Amino acid sequence: MLLAAIAAILFVLQSLCLKRLPDPQSNRALFGLIAAYCSLIAIGLWVWSLFTAEMAISTMTWLLGSLYGVVFTSTMFCYTRAMNTGPLSYSSFYFSASLMVPVLASMTLWHEKAGATRWIGLILFILSFYFIQIYGKDQKNTGKTEKRWLVYCLLAFLFNGFIPVVAKTHQSLMDGREAAELTLVGFAVAALCSLLGWTLYGGGYSRIRNSAESCKKNPVHWRSMLLIIGVALSTGLGNALMNDLSGKLPGAYLYPLVNGSMIVLLTFLSAIFFKEKLTRGGAIGIVTGILAIIAVNI
Repeated sequence: MLLAAIAAILFVLQSLCLKRLPDPQSNRALFGLIAAYCSLIAIGLWVWSLFTAEMAISTMTWLLGSLYGVVFTSTMFCYTRAMNTGPLSYSSFYFSASLMVPVLASMTLWHEKAGATRWIGLILFILSFYFIQIYGKDQKNTGKTEKRWLVYCLLAFLFNGFIPVVAKTHQSLMDGREAAELTLVGFAVAALCSLLGWTLYGGGYSRIRNSAESCKKNPVHWRSMLLIIGVALSTGLGNALMNDLSGKLPGAYLYPLVNGSMIVLLTFLSAIFFKEKLTRGGAIGIVTGILAIIAVNI
């Protein structure tokens, strides 16, 4: 339980660092950001492996690790866009509520026990979405930006929910082995996917040189680098813990505990650090979501 709580705190730090970073105005800049912290994570894991046991990466780990990397890149692209086009509290709720996906997968694919309270919890999640997105909303203010934010939230919901499914599938097939290797392959592939996206959106040597020169002249970039390192540490350690725990704890217990803690902490921190105000429907929706987490966790 302690390690799961630590993972939740790490993911909260991840969201706060991402929110504090300057808004990537273009898709190229966002892919560059993702490539930066994924590369740091992959390098860190590789260095760590040099001082521990030698890694033996199986074919299954390469395959599922590659899928993990692609899905992770898609997740962070959509989640970062959601945070930059809408409130952190609501964006993080959608991101965290994606626990429904691995919970349902745990109940169906791995036949984990599903009591009445867990089904009640899933129904409460559906109600929480209703309260956040429909109840108390002023339809006149529903514009293009809000619709775009909702699309990003829903995509982040789906992609983020699929990540633990991939990790748990790997751990089930490998009998709890090669969790660290899965994380290393996943983030290495994520870095390559992000670099590919950065290149397709117009990256090049001249842009790298101009960015480097700008960093020397502008101290704000150094602050951004510290935040990127913070994202790398929190994301890498958090995902490594989750990949390891997915083979040791039931998914119907692990994911509600971690993601539910994220929702609660980020809701309060968003109000404190970013002065975000919840609407009546949003407040009811988040409270309903917290009750859903409690029900699923019983």
